[in-house]
Amino acid sequence: MVLCSRLGFTPSTSTAVFHTTTTNSVLPRAKPLDEEMPTSGRSVSKKQRPDTQILDLSGKRHKKDIDIIVADQYLQQWYKMETKSLAADYLALCKSKLSLFVASTATCGFLMAPVPVAAAPLAAATIGTFLLSSAANSCNQLLEAPYDAQMRRTQSRVLVVHRFSPLHAFTFAGVTGLTGIGLLAYYANPLAAALGALNWFIYAVYTPMKRSHIGCTWAGAVVGAIPPLMGYSAATGYLDPAAWCLATILFSWQFPHFNGLSWNLRGDYSKAGYRVMCVTNERLCRVTSIRHSLALLGLCSIAAPLTDLTTLTFAIDSLPVNAYLVYLSYKFYKAPDAKNSRRLFFYSLLHLPLIMLLMGISNYGRNEKQKEPIVERITNGYTSMVESIKSLTA
Repeated sequence: MVLCSRLGFTPSTSTAVFHTTTTNSVLPRAKPLDEEMPTSGRSVSKKQRPDTQILDLSGKRHKKDIDIIVADQYLQQWYKMETKSLAADYLALCKSKLSLFVASTATCGFLMAPVPVAAAPLAAATIGTFLLSSAANSCNQLLEAPYDAQMRRTQSRVLVVHRFSPLHAFTFAGVTGLTGIGLLAYYANPLAAALGALNWFIYAVYTPMKRSHIGCTWAGAVVGAIPPLMGYSAATGYLDPAAWCLATILFSWQFPHFNGLSWNLRGDYSKAGYRVMCVTNERLCRVTSIRHSLALLGLCSIAAPLTDLTTLTFAIDSLPVNAYLVYLSYKFYKAPDAKNSRRLFFYSLLHLPLIMLLMGISNYGRNEKQKEPIVERITNGYTSMVESIKSLTA
């Protein structure tokens, strides 16, 4: 009994020898946990969620409440704008200089058509093409904003530096594109409007294609070849061999122009993931430039007079202009350095306006005999020559 009292045990009346009931003098008191307290004695926070899960075996499935929280800062990126000059930013978004250049090719196509010039269709062709080009350029910057941020040449564009919001750019592209199609359809004809819509669609496909396939350059060349068809069809309502010859000239011009531009930007294009010729196949880039420069020589001096797009005078006048382009393309092919590629690119910017100017001069300088198709003129000339020979021998 004495030993049990010293060890803290109390005697028991049961049949066991002793009962292990502890007294308060051996173990200290401990503060109970919150889970051990009765629910009536403590307040449960509304934000506190139980850690235990209750397994429901009743077979009924309960709907799970899911709270989706979207931070305001992500929503603001779609409509927040930090513009300093809205007009200047609009011009930068639509690439106004490039859009004016594209619109000038449509104007050239209209003026080269064999019909009298009408003011309303001419204005619709020029303004409608400018608006559609603005819409395409806006879509281009909208789709390529993450990649433009990785290139030195494009990292200051308005969408990259958040001077325009994506929602605003998308709205601007839709309004300008639909307005351009409406102008062409109402003041010109449905064919010109359909060509404009088709070109807008092809440009939207061409933009992501630059990151997936080398054929993007050919798709981009098709985009550049359609605006003169839009101008030609706005004047005539149809497309003849002369119109396709003009479009082919614009198609071939794209290759020395773009290859000369992209050669010095190979590092940026590669870093952004673009699969253009200068990145994936450098030799093809150089070969394509000289190949299409030679094609321009043949198109202007042979195909253009044969399709009655221009006169034989243009075939002769355009020879030195195209020959110098071939020379620069050959130098770029033999020595593809920064100097030769830059000279090829800058001369291409001069080459196309010169060609279009010479076309206009030859077309509006025709006399009544020159306005006849060249095949008909050759046939009539041969017939008259045969008759003159017969008259001399008779």
